[in-house]
Amino acid sequence: MTTSVAEQRDPSPAAMDAGSRARPRIRVIWNPEAGRKGAIPTNGTSEEQLRGLMRRGRLGDELVATRDVREARAVAADAVSRGYDLVVAAGGDGSVGIVATQLLGSQTVLGILPLGSVMNVARSLGIPREMDQAAEVIATGDVRTIDVGEARGRAFFEAGSVGMNAAMFKAAQAFDAGDWSAIARTIWVAVRYRPARMSIDLDDRRIRTRALMVTVSNGPYTGAGMTVAPDARLDDGQFDVRVFRHLSKPRLLRHLLSIAFGRYRYAPEVASYRSRFVRIEGARPLPARADSRDLGLTPIEFATRPAALRVVVPAGSGSPQPGAPGAAISPTGSSAPP
Repeated sequence: MTTSVAEQRDPSPAAMDAGSRARPRIRVIWNPEAGRKGAIPTNGTSEEQLRGLMRRGRLGDELVATRDVREARAVAADAVSRGYDLVVAAGGDGSVGIVATQLLGSQTVLGILPLGSVMNVARSLGIPREMDQAAEVIATGDVRTIDVGEARGRAFFEAGSVGMNAAMFKAAQAFDAGDWSAIARTIWVAVRYRPARMSIDLDDRRIRTRALMVTVSNGPYTGAGMTVAPDARLDDGQFDVRVFRHLSKPRLLRHLLSIAFGRYRYAPEVASYRSRFVRIEGARPLPARADSRDLGLTPIEFATRPAALRVVVPAGSGSPQPGAPGAAISPTGSSAPP
């Protein structure tokens, strides 16, 4: 169902002119480290800049800077328990996922201020990277429900993966902590990795294949903005499952580079399916991940949680064009004016 922010229990910041309704309760949860990758210097957002943005965007004055994952979870969960109308995640994809997980199944709406270096979730929702524009979306946009994936009892918002890419991402993760040697280890993992025999159970079939990797996508993008599932929709109740078989390793690596940062190139060797449930088992244990988290080894199951999260998107967002960077989610109903 689609409603406007103004139609929530309390009005949106843009609707507070009549004074006939209570002021909405808004909390902005900020990750001051957002956008940092390894030892690469970045021009981060200061508290003064963020508070100025909140004033211009009519987002109230409650800003909470969090130091770690545990604190971010606690602050988001507290907002839900206190009945806040809107919680804004000001950070990268990791911060968005941490905050969003605490909002699942509640009436509290998620807003996103994209401060990270990639922002796959914001891109999938059509939220602009320019901060004043993103704040305006939160103030005047539509509220929609989107799906969430789940694996081993943990929610994910972008994609799950099994095989070579999961092994590479695990090796590369140390780079975010400033370990430059992680680049060499990631290349070595790619060189050594071999295709694996696996069985993939979907809603209506079982696939037996030999593949380098499988992705189970909730939305189009994952990793470094890679368009692994260009037709995936965040509100259709299904995963887009892509099986990368019949590709040589050099061909797969070239393909992954070609779809990075929102680009997309068709690969005829990749088979695509749609399913609400996915179970993957390898002839040998295979590495598995979901978003940025290591999930251990196969066998593993992925399941959809339809319409589990309420989120603000640009008003009147239409159906995204396949592979279009920044496209919005497809509508789940008619748009209501804010």
